[in-house]
Amino acid sequence: MNVNAAKKKGACGGIDMTAGSPMEKIIQFSVPLLLGNILQQLYNTVDSIVVGQYVGSGALAAVGASGPVINLLVSFFLGISVGTGIVISQAYGAKDYPKLKSAAGTVCTITVLTGILLMAAGIPASPLLLKLVNTPVDIMEQSVTYMQITFAGVLFLMLFNMFNGIFQGVGDSVSPFLFLAVSCAINIVLDLVFVACLSWGVAGVAWATLLAQLCSVVFAAFWLARPASPIHINRKDFRISPPLLKEVVRLGIPSGFQNSLSSIGNMIVQTVLNSFGTTVIAANIAVIKIDSFCTMPMMTFGSAISVFAGQNTGAAKPERLRKGVRSTLIVSTVISALISIFLFFWGDIPLRLFTREEAVVQAGMDKFRIVAPFYLMMGIFGILSGTVRGCGHPRFPMLVGILSMFLGRVPAALLLSRFIGANGVHWSLSICWTLEAAAMAVYYIFGHWRPRSADSEAE
Repeated sequence: MNVNAAKKKGACGGIDMTAGSPMEKIIQFSVPLLLGNILQQLYNTVDSIVVGQYVGSGALAAVGASGPVINLLVSFFLGISVGTGIVISQAYGAKDYPKLKSAAGTVCTITVLTGILLMAAGIPASPLLLKLVNTPVDIMEQSVTYMQITFAGVLFLMLFNMFNGIFQGVGDSVSPFLFLAVSCAINIVLDLVFVACLSWGVAGVAWATLLAQLCSVVFAAFWLARPASPIHINRKDFRISPPLLKEVVRLGIPSGFQNSLSSIGNMIVQTVLNSFGTTVIAANIAVIKIDSFCTMPMMTFGSAISVFAGQNTGAAKPERLRKGVRSTLIVSTVISALISIFLFFWGDIPLRLFTREEAVVQAGMDKFRIVAPFYLMMGIFGILSGTVRGCGHPRFPMLVGILSMFLGRVPAALLLSRFIGANGVHWSLSICWTLEAAAMAVYYIFGHWRPRSADSEAE
């Protein structure tokens, strides 16, 4: 690898977050990351809009019914990408370029092997998995079709998320955005061709997403292989380094474990929600798609502060880290308040993009008026947990996420749904966010997670 080229600022679009204004660097990193996240979310959102408008609410519900199941099976491994980002960001902050290269090769190799196994298991198991979450009979066939095609391309989904973790670790949020911009355009065009022109239904949107994700993986792989990249992966690097794998797994398992258990909790909640019928299911998936965009600024800040924390931990600059966290919390609070107000009063505007059925719109507004005021809590948890993870302490955020799900959301959904119906399920999400934010705030203030300064380490 050309180390001198790698050391040049911006060789791969990376941002050195260990110098300059903390908030300026966080925003500089966050803007393309936010745009990239929006484009990535457009994959499934466009699927939902197209089938909702051209096929009907039954197809919309079918696309959404498979979500919790797929998330369960891929969420653990996607959590490992968090460990990848931490290792990469700390190595980049310490300017340890050989470690960057070896870590990237290790995680890419593991991703390919795991993705192939998951694809082989997920396709035949799809009907059984959908039955376990109480999928209504009238959408079962379409749900199975969508899920099986999704599993056929699960390797591409996993690879791109792993590549994204690598890019983010070196402070490069621009490259993934550019790849996603092209692949998202491909996805939209294919959605319209396969569904509106060829009438393939849910199979059409599934194939469109698969092919678009394949394109994004190809773009990312070629970009990482460039000689100018600090990582510069080539074929001989696709091997496993046991020490680095151990470090990635140690940092990533808590997030993966949390993701998996949260997905199980979400499946339980989805099972309760499915009992209220297709209208509620369709409304819920529409809200989730809109919600994913509206909460994205806060989630993006959580990802950005994790990279910021990782680089400044590697550079031993804790005071700079604290300044960055304070500024990010203020900006996130203002943004979440504005978004919450819009959805609470005018959430029906984006809902009508997904459906023409008034009953679905009204059911969606019921959820918005319950969860939107609590976006602030979700933002606080994301930023504080991202900070602690980036500093190399992922266990407490994992415990908070798991306990708030199984001691908060799941019991609340099961209990409240008996008295106030589907709204009880919606309230369980707000309760979960509040518990997460409160617990994480206490740990951030009083916990033993802070990195030491360079002067302290020298002593």
